[in-house]
Amino acid sequence: MPKVTVLLPVYNSEKYIRESIDSIIAQSFTDWDMLILNEYGSSEKCTEIVKEYEKKDARIRVIQNAKRLGLAESLNLGMREAKGEYIARMDADDISRKDRFQKEVEFLDSHMNVAVVGSYQHHFGVDIDWIHAPATNVEQCKSNMVFFCDLCHSTLMLRKSTFIENDLYYDNTYLAEDFELWSRVIDFGDIANISEVLGEYRVGEYNITLEKKSRLHIESGRIVAKTLKRTIGLDLSDNESVLFDNWKNDYFEIKDKNKKKEAYGLLKNVLIKIYERNREVNFFDDYALLKSIRAKWAWARGGEPFNRMVDVDGGIESIFRTKYPNPYINRFYYFWKENKGVKAKLKKVCKKIKELF
Repeated sequence: MPKVTVLLPVYNSEKYIRESIDSIIAQSFTDWDMLILNEYGSSEKCTEIVKEYEKKDARIRVIQNAKRLGLAESLNLGMREAKGEYIARMDADDISRKDRFQKEVEFLDSHMNVAVVGSYQHHFGVDIDWIHAPATNVEQCKSNMVFFCDLCHSTLMLRKSTFIENDLYYDNTYLAEDFELWSRVIDFGDIANISEVLGEYRVGEYNITLEKKSRLHIESGRIVAKTLKRTIGLDLSDNESVLFDNWKNDYFEIKDKNKKKEAYGLLKNVLIKIYERNREVNFFDDYALLKSIRAKWAWARGGEPFNRMVDVDGGIESIFRTKYPNPYINRFYYFWKENKGVKAKLKKVCKKIKELF
């Protein structure tokens, strides 16, 4: 039995699939096998390439879907077929650093409470060069998962027994199948991240359609509401759950000052309600939840990145006393900071304009 089974879903992935597979073959940790989940209808060229690797390396097996399953069900099939103690996620256009498996296996072997471990990830592409650094502390990862999905998916390694024994599979009724799954994992085990770059994420030329973004936006608030109901027994109304739609900042689009003030007031009340309810049931670490709430408020009120973790000096009320600069100026500051080079900034602005028309 291999220690690690790699799940690699592919569909028309011929452009970068060799780099992805080669980065797994080059791993310093060699006790792995790989299931390449080739979607029904995938191109002949992609199929030829993965079959070529299957012939060259006995650790690689191609599973050809007989019908269109979609990403969630392909991954579920792979989880059921996996023989390894651990399951490594991989995407067809991303790259794993040579020591990724070695460090993640050592981490899971020595932290039996952890069900999912990931790492920092380097984002690269045309004029793209930055590091995605999610929270590393297990309590912070747990409380962050209430409000947003701050994990680098193609760096993740899962403890298979936790998933199989607790029926933790991807739900294909969600577009954000990853976020929905990880939000359930916190009931059964910890999530952690190694504070090193162990993966490379290729920012491609394909855009998410506005229709899909809209659906993801609405879906995110529903996932938050479902998580709060399950973990701390807090019911959100429909009007409250939409406050946590997070693929775009709806608050900035409210032009009427009174309506905007009312929306922020409602969000503040719900965040306080979440904090106070958790103090009764103690599902989340108190201070970690404070930091997650601050991040959510700062995103909504000040245009900060959703995953910017800042210490909270004081109780829950101190979060709402913070004065933010003009949110548009604040958003521009972080946009300028995170996009290197004038050319990259202009390309991103043009991309946003195209999405609107």
